[in-house]
Amino acid sequence: MTILKINTMSKKIKLVIFDAYGVTLNEGYPNTMKFLAKKYDKDKDYLYKIFYTKYLNLAANRKITQKQAWIQSVKETNLPIDYKEVKKIHYSLMKKNAKVIKLADEIGKETNTLLLSKNTRSQLFEVNHILDFKKHFKNVINTWELGIPKASKETCEFLLKRFKVKPEEVIYIDDQESNLTDAKKIGIKTIFYQNFEQFKKDFYKIYK
Repeated sequence: MTILKINTMSKKIKLVIFDAYGVTLNEGYPNTMKFLAKKYDKDKDYLYKIFYTKYLNLAANRKITQKQAWIQSVKETNLPIDYKEVKKIHYSLMKKNAKVIKLADEIGKETNTLLLSKNTRSQLFEVNHILDFKKHFKNVINTWELGIPKASKETCEFLLKRFKVKPEEVIYIDDQESNLTDAKKIGIKTIFYQNFEQFKKDFYKIYK
């Protein structure tokens, strides 16, 4: 039984872009920060600001290494734990979003699919052990490898050229609304992922 009945006459959409953390996988850093906040009596929003907003983004933009991001985050937040243990916790909490994966498998039978990430090479390698990206997506692109920010007009234009599609022929799904701003501006159809039922409903309105 499929989650979503795909209309085989749908020819308007030629590329569907899926975000990794928060869409294809459950929330990565938010879950880790919640766990650490509860265990060490810290504010989860503060931890997220340091780990993700500050240091992961530096690593994702090649300013520092992934290892340095872990070490500096632990140091600045004064967590009484080694960075290797934080890393271990982070990956242990990560799970596949089975419903999204199943939908991706279904639409991948007739439409080009892309998993788009901004992780460092080492972190994407680790995450791939959990998801096995190439099993579920026809294409995988990590903007870290390109040296450009994921949430940018530059990345959108690169993807349009790479896959030879027009903006209106693309659906871009992300759980961070800010990541969709530039895509929306140039005419790409966007879906702000909040939960699966909402996503499925919004997706079906476009992909029909």
